[in-house]
Amino acid sequence: MKGLFVLILFVAVSSASALSSQTSLVAQPRTDVRINRYVVAISANYGGAGRPMLRYAESDANAFATVLKEMGGVSKQNVIQIKEPSISTLLQNMDNLDKKIAENKSAGRNEVLVYYSGHADDKGLRLGNETYAWKDLRSRIDRLQADVKIAVIDACGSGAITRAKGGVAVPAFMVDKSSDMKGYAFITSSTQDESSQESDKLKGSFFTHSLVSGLRGAGDLSGDGKVTLSEAYQFAFNETLQKTETTMGGAQHPSRDMNLVGTGDVVMTDLHSTNASLVFNEKLEGRIFVRENNALVAELYKSAGRPMELGLSEGNYQVQVNREKLGNVLSMNVKLAKGNHKTLQESDFKVVALDNTVSRGGCDSCTVESSLDSLDHNGNSRVTFNFVDADDNPRKGVQVGLFVTDARKNFIGSQVSLFANVTRKNSTGLQVTTGVNVANNMNGVQLSATGNVAKKIEGAQLSSGINVARRIDGAQVSSGINIAEYAPVQVGVLNIGDTADVQVGIMNVADSNDVAVSLLNINDQSNIQVGLWNIADTVHKTQVGLLNVCAHCDGPVIGLLNFVGNGVWSLSGNIDEMGNTSLNIKVGTAYLYTAIEMGRVLKQDKLFEYEDLYLDGLGFGTQFGKYGSHWGAEYMFIRQDEHIHARFGPGYAGPFIEQHRLRLYRTAKIITGLGITAGLSMNVLAHADFSEKCSVPKFMQKPRGEWHADLKKGHETEFRVWPGFFAGLTVGRF
Repeated sequence: MKGLFVLILFVAVSSASALSSQTSLVAQPRTDVRINRYVVAISANYGGAGRPMLRYAESDANAFATVLKEMGGVSKQNVIQIKEPSISTLLQNMDNLDKKIAENKSAGRNEVLVYYSGHADDKGLRLGNETYAWKDLRSRIDRLQADVKIAVIDACGSGAITRAKGGVAVPAFMVDKSSDMKGYAFITSSTQDESSQESDKLKGSFFTHSLVSGLRGAGDLSGDGKVTLSEAYQFAFNETLQKTETTMGGAQHPSRDMNLVGTGDVVMTDLHSTNASLVFNEKLEGRIFVRENNALVAELYKSAGRPMELGLSEGNYQVQVNREKLGNVLSMNVKLAKGNHKTLQESDFKVVALDNTVSRGGCDSCTVESSLDSLDHNGNSRVTFNFVDADDNPRKGVQVGLFVTDARKNFIGSQVSLFANVTRKNSTGLQVTTGVNVANNMNGVQLSATGNVAKKIEGAQLSSGINVARRIDGAQVSSGINIAEYAPVQVGVLNIGDTADVQVGIMNVADSNDVAVSLLNINDQSNIQVGLWNIADTVHKTQVGLLNVCAHCDGPVIGLLNFVGNGVWSLSGNIDEMGNTSLNIKVGTAYLYTAIEMGRVLKQDKLFEYEDLYLDGLGFGTQFGKYGSHWGAEYMFIRQDEHIHARFGPGYAGPFIEQHRLRLYRTAKIITGLGITAGLSMNVLAHADFSEKCSVPKFMQKPRGEWHADLKKGHETEFRVWPGFFAGLTVGRF
């Protein structure tokens, strides 16, 4: 009996052990699953006619892609960045991504993140002058050959896409290796009826800035060193709403729609995968700003009671903790080396009085010791005059200095001097001098004979010398030079700006502008350039000038010579009904190109011998807006001459013949860069003397056949008209 009891006990223990072992196996995470993650980062600053040019769409896309490369397990070769795309370009990149995923399909699970920053409305994405409908975008993302498909859309009215199809919000999205999750998720920066806003202070959009800060670790509410979708979204929602409640655009509410099935949790970023980080001690509390080279990298509010870690790349950082409750700011510089995870506590910082540092939001120009509004309502107005009039107190009124005026605190009123006016804090009013006006943050007008300098000014800078501003919300007008990071209007001999709405001068240089009018315009991006020479990387509407150069043009380019990277640049070798063998060079766009022609005339009975006759032509044409195989029409003005020199020189009397030719043709592409061109022409020959005594050779006066008609005035032939034909080979981009 005792032996039977021992046997039963042994079986029971063995069964429990086996069950426990089996249960343990089920709970173990799967580690044999390889996850291939892809990021498609799309940016579009230009949203079509009538819409303001954005400034930070590209930098937002870069920030999003960077944090996922550093902390989200996305390899560099799996990041696709698309700038200012057309619908066809976007779809082509999606197709290429599908092919890439198909090649790696057997290697594990595939996950795709599609990010867009730019213009949109209730109809869809605004890609230049095109609209990509929400339902089409959603359908294309759904068709991606991936197990998990994510869309993060930072654009006005982007919430419309989450209403296009139902979905169940579940706490899973970018899964880790313990998950077998499949499905889709859409995250948008605003609801269907709201504007999505960008900020000059942040150098980016409110939503993307908040989302990236959350992904770097600010959203890690659980403290496990991993940021999930729910954590990242909730952090971005709260921060975006808080930052936009008092803006002119109004409160902005991010939204989401998710339909994901399976098991496991969602990991957007893993702080343990970064090569460096900052860890804020649990006792620290306040709004934290982290900058690298004065660029804001992360911003968040940290509560006391738990530590917080931010994943960063190696570099030099400036860290501030704004402690409004205590009325001070903690400030320090930190150098992070690779592999360095540095913990910061209060004793590491320098404590600075709040009144002497930046206000909440990190706006250097917002430092106030006595607000302008308070000064305006409560300050006493006064007028002072000195050789050097300096004031250490906030004041309003008139400050006159024979040589210099210097307002060291907030100032409302006018400054007048011979050599220099200076306001060091915030000011409203007028500065007038024959020398230089200098302002920190000013609402008003600077008037100078020599120069004006301002960090930020809302108003105007007027000078006969030079105007310089980091940002001006108004106009810079000078008979010399205007320089600004941002300016709505610049009028001067030389205008230089990072971003400008309108520039008018002798020479305009800007990274981005709406309209540039001058003898020479040089821009990275522009909507309209009008000048003698226009040079741009991207032109969204048109260039009008004598010489136009642009790498990418969306609209017509009008000029004598147009060199367009995505346009027409081709060379055709042709022969026509007069025996002319010619080279025809086309440069421009399909909408409008310039044609230059040079050739010689074959002898009638000799295949490879030429008459002593040359022709030059200049004209323009259109390809009816198409590239590749296309129909086209071309007008050409041609001069035929027996000499190869001085044909267009002043005083040259000939003999020469002026010919007008209109061609209708078809170019058929054989392979990329090579085509066959053939067509019909109508020719009009204008010459003062078609008589037998004329010194111009007869073969210059008509086609090889006799099919021509003479239009006479009295008994004299004034014009000769005939139909013609031509054919040849075309190489290049057509």
